[in-house]
Amino acid sequence: MPILGFGFLFSMLCAFHVYRTGRSYLWLLPIFFLSTLGCLIYVAYVLLGETAGSRSARRFADNVANLADPGRGYREKLREVERVGSADAKRALAEECIKRGRFQDAVDLYQGAMSGPLGEGDAVLLRGMARARLLAGDGQGAVDAFEKLKEVDKAAAGDADVELDYARSLALVGRTDAAVRQYEAVVPRYPGEEARCRFALLLKSLGQADRAQALFQETVKSVRGAPGYYRSRQREWYRIAREQLG
Repeated sequence: MPILGFGFLFSMLCAFHVYRTGRSYLWLLPIFFLSTLGCLIYVAYVLLGETAGSRSARRFADNVANLADPGRGYREKLREVERVGSADAKRALAEECIKRGRFQDAVDLYQGAMSGPLGEGDAVLLRGMARARLLAGDGQGAVDAFEKLKEVDKAAAGDADVELDYARSLALVGRTDAAVRQYEAVVPRYPGEEARCRFALLLKSLGQADRAQALFQETVKSVRGAPGYYRSRQREWYRIAREQLG
């Protein structure tokens, strides 16, 4: 009985803190339904999020907060855009939109962020815009943005993620020969199975079944013989490769 009483009191204190500090009422779900555990999660968020200065503590607090209130990150970044309206605030909100699958909204935000005199030459904004256009299905817009990015930032040509997205953009606009060459360049140095698997899918669509099958087999072999953390991260590409191999 004393334990139950303590848990109830702890929950009430945390709920009162939510009310007094104006936090989202969604915090009440873990506080009351998880009882003491939910309260500990909330306290960890408050203490680590607001009093600890380390990056790891801030990241932990953010993760806990997002579990309790999934829309929190978006709302905070939206308020920042409405309050400040800076290019950096729009970029941050655009990244949040991409996480949520709102790709055209991300494109619009990047366009707004790049509307200033220096925006067209900002490598960070160009990279974000290129990816947003790709995910929104605007292949030509993505190709143009990636090519502009390579002019502005020579180092981008050596970034495996940029090069993979550029290959995907080329394939999206039907420049398949250029896409194949791009994939051939990026697959050997890409840190994961996504590039190899996407290349295999492209080759299959082009009728190059034998070459595609060989790449799917490489993916399966690579993942099977890898440490657990790598298998976990590459689970989706392993699944696709297995399905393609039948």
